Amino acid sequence: MSDQVEDYHYDRSMFFNELKQSIERNKLSTNVLFSNYLNDFKDIVQHNGLVHEEMNIVCQLLCTVNLSVQNFKRILLTLVPEEPSIPHDICEELIVWALSAYRLSANDGTKAQCIFYWLLYVVEEKLTNMDVIDKYYKVLFHLCNYENVNQPVAGIIYCLTKSDDVQKWMITCCKNIIEGSKSEPHLNKLLNFFESPNSINNIRQKGLFDGNNTFCKELACGLRSVRKELMNIHPQFTHTQQERRSSVKLYSKIQFVDVNNKFEFPSTEELAKSFMKEGSSNNSLILLGNVSGWCKLLMNNDKELNLQHRFSNNLYHSLDQIFLSNEIVVKPLKRTKFLQEILEFQKFAHRGLTAVNMFIFQYIISWDGMENSRIIYELFEYLSFTSEEELKHRFLEKLYAIFITGDELIYRMVINSLTNLLCNLYFNSKQTRTNKNCTLFGEELREETEFEIVKCLTKYISHWCSICIYNYPQEEQLKHTVYTFFEKVSVLENLKPSIWPIWTIMPPSVFYNGLMSVNIYWLDRLSKLMLRHIKVDTDRIEDIADNTSILRSLQLFDLYMADFYNALHAGELFEKREEGFIFKYLKEKEVEKDFKIVNLNICFQMEKHIALAPYFMNAMHTVEDPLDLIQTEAPNLHKLILTLNENLQNDTENEMSIN
Repeated sequence: MSDQVEDYHYDRSMFFNELKQSIERNKLSTNVLFSNYLNDFKDIVQHNGLVHEEMNIVCQLLCTVNLSVQNFKRILLTLVPEEPSIPHDICEELIVWALSAYRLSANDGTKAQCIFYWLLYVVEEKLTNMDVIDKYYKVLFHLCNYENVNQPVAGIIYCLTKSDDVQKWMITCCKNIIEGSKSEPHLNKLLNFFESPNSINNIRQKGLFDGNNTFCKELACGLRSVRKELMNIHPQFTHTQQERRSSVKLYSKIQFVDVNNKFEFPSTEELAKSFMKEGSSNNSLILLGNVSGWCKLLMNNDKELNLQHRFSNNLYHSLDQIFLSNEIVVKPLKRTKFLQEILEFQKFAHRGLTAVNMFIFQYIISWDGMENSRIIYELFEYLSFTSEEELKHRFLEKLYAIFITGDELIYRMVINSLTNLLCNLYFNSKQTRTNKNCTLFGEELREETEFEIVKCLTKYISHWCSICIYNYPQEEQLKHTVYTFFEKVSVLENLKPSIWPIWTIMPPSVFYNGLMSVNIYWLDRLSKLMLRHIKVDTDRIEDIADNTSILRSLQLFDLYMADFYNALHAGELFEKREEGFIFKYLKEKEVEKDFKIVNLNICFQMEKHIALAPYFMNAMHTVEDPLDLIQTEAPNLHKLILTLNENLQNDTENEMSIN
């Protein structure tokens, strides 16, 4: 029975096949299923517009088949593009047809009027190449003489006019038309516009020349739904209200199929699709407002409804109009609220939206680093990249200009944001997407690409941390942010199931700033991270030590530990400088000349170290072994020195046994 039901299922492809046949027969199909589908198709294109091929079919039908006015309007209402780019040849063909038909008969005049209204909303929303429409500027202006089309035509002229287009004869013509007619309010608007040179350079107001009938309202709604704007979101209208209101008429849309005089109920999938079509608002940006909307966006990947693709387009164009091109003037609080809703949705999905990525890559070029800083830096945390080159050229290089010219606060916000971004990239790379058809987050990358992106980002953050410590060596909050990065990355690099061949250690400026810190807290925190490297990372990297970058990191780490031990415990930092890094290439003659007062061997020894000396002075007569005091005040430092001492003894024993 199910196979028979499928034979009676009427879908989109069958609908367009019948449109093609109608063009060939020069007569619109009278098939009942076709007519029923056409009645609902204008609602479908609000969510899933036409692709270029489908628009071509509709255009050919409108221009070649002698349709009744009613059917002409029904077909024209479906001419809504999926993306905000209508091929210019379709627009030209419709303009030429309307110019040739507006005076033939009353019906053709009405059809031409419908075409011009359609063109008005296309021009208002900039859904096609405007230069192509501009070629017909003067021809269209002369149509202001014809009463049945002058309202939409006046609107098109209003949208197309540039400062050097207005001439005296045009103003005179408008005045003559107004004087010769009883009431032409739309021409009065156009005349006022022509006579106000300052207003020509301003952004054009939408809706000034809208028609008041139902057809014009539906036509405007369809074409304006292609680019959703924040301004269209009514603050009193919620997504829940939309679902409640639409659920009343939901079941009237479900069609039962008569097969051999037996009625078959729709399948569960068909019921779900019907609900989604009715329950989804025309303005998909409303879905940002609550959790139910987020769930609908994440779970609804139906190709016919295509909600995710439409939402992505609408979101990007809204961001573009509000923040980049400034075509829409929005109050600061509303701009902030819009960004906050986007951020909350990304937190819920724990992934970054492709539309937001595109926006950030452009916005950061002119961003000052402070406007909406809290939200923008949090949005950075959910960015995704298609390649290492995109990460470097489209994001990091642009962000570096803000970072290097910023103060300590900017440094902290940037490092904190990039650290969280790195965490998200790691976590998302370790997880397999459950819904691979979701188009909101872009394509899933190969593991090799993910590794290159993570490796590149880690390298950049590490270098920027070095800059932070160099410029602000004593800023406690900034040092906390820097240490947090290296602590987190040490955990991330050991995440299973697959561990990448990468090992990140502190650059010299950060490590030696901690070693020579005046605060025991940083010395102890540094020791804790070094202990983790010894206990966790050194075992992991034994298998990948042949990697050049890993080998360099391992050699540098050994130099660090030699300096650490010789400075704090052995008191031979300068004598054994060749074992370490900081004084490795410093000659003794240079020390005698420049450091006559300071003994570089003992100035960083535990009892003399500026961060530890006060504790030893207080316990001078109560503690015999310095390590006993360190065990209480800095337990991680105590453990690290014991570990290094034990490793040194083991190495010595191994050497003796070999000899």
